[in-house]
Amino acid sequence: MSRRTTTSRARAPRRLATLGALAALTTVGALVSAPAAQAGPMPAGDKHKPAICKRVPTVDTRLTKAIERLGGDATVKGSIAHLQARIAEADKLNRPAVKTYLNDKLTTRQRLLPELKQRKADLANVKTWCDTQPSAAGK
Repeated sequence: MSRRTTTSRARAPRRLATLGALAALTTVGALVSAPAAQAGPMPAGDKHKPAICKRVPTVDTRLTKAIERLGGDATVKGSIAHLQARIAEADKLNRPAVKTYLNDKLTTRQRLLPELKQRKADLANVKTWCDTQPSAAGK
């Protein structure tokens, strides 16, 4: 019995090497034949456009909502006018710490509005570019 296990142990590296070579050949065969399977024409449609083009409508909606919110009147929460009204209220109630905090937020929002408008203009250019792009073949 010990002789038999010795023989089996001696064959194990050969079996392992054979299985490894077989796996490598199978993988190479699959890789070589894969491009031929994808060589057909891609169907037209939005599904195969570049990823940035798929996100344009969503980003446009988000930018529009943010610009409208920031530009709203004092009744619109999140607007610059609403924040200015809160600053006036904090000043009237003699709360300097709150006023300073809200002034910092106001400065940030006032800087944000032109940046969002610029992004919206840039997004219009991206949309124009996307409209000229053919479907992305192979993606």
